Amino acid sequence: MKLDILKHDGSTSGSVEFPDSIFSTPVNNTILWEAVEAYRANMRQGTAKTKTRSEVEGAKKKLFPQKHLGRARMGTLRSPVRIHGGVAHGPQPRSYRKNLSQALRKKALLEAIKQKIQNGDLSVIEDITVSEPKTKLVAKVLAAVRQKDNISMLLVPASSTNELLLASRNIAALDVLSEKDLNAYAVWRPKKLMLFKSACDSLIARWK
Repeated sequence: MKLDILKHDGSTSGSVEFPDSIFSTPVNNTILWEAVEAYRANMRQGTAKTKTRSEVEGAKKKLFPQKHLGRARMGTLRSPVRIHGGVAHGPQPRSYRKNLSQALRKKALLEAIKQKIQNGDLSVIEDITVSEPKTKLVAKVLAAVRQKDNISMLLVPASSTNELLLASRNIAALDVLSEKDLNAYAVWRPKKLMLFKSACDSLIARWK
């Protein structure tokens, strides 16, 4: 499986070969779903909390006698059935963390990249060298290779420099993540994946 290398003017220059034995097989959606769910769960703070009847303000004294008044029995002001009372079975601080093994994370990343390739959402571009943190330098290159401005895209250099990060952060729907920091969620989330030529060899080498 070969992908053309896009030049900064939108033309092609050579190609990069991805092993057919690895990247042409069907996508394992189960593994990809498990990884995405785990990454999303691990981003949750888990700080949602409601006050129970022991935490809200109010007297604990029984409001009126149990019998002989001809009305429903009632306990304290803090009862969950009363306005401003405590909340029964409400959310409490908890951890939503899900642990994934290293082998599963590696496999899920492969499935995410494989999905992008098979859907035609992965492209290879010549490295963008930014000498100073100027947004127009990156925007000029992307204008020739990006189909629409509102399509979310992830740039994947071999190693991200501070100049590239600063020059890219003001462009809408664009993120930058180095090849060594890739994970299944980061690849799955954007619509388009743009690999730098220098990042391809080390990325393919993970599964050889």
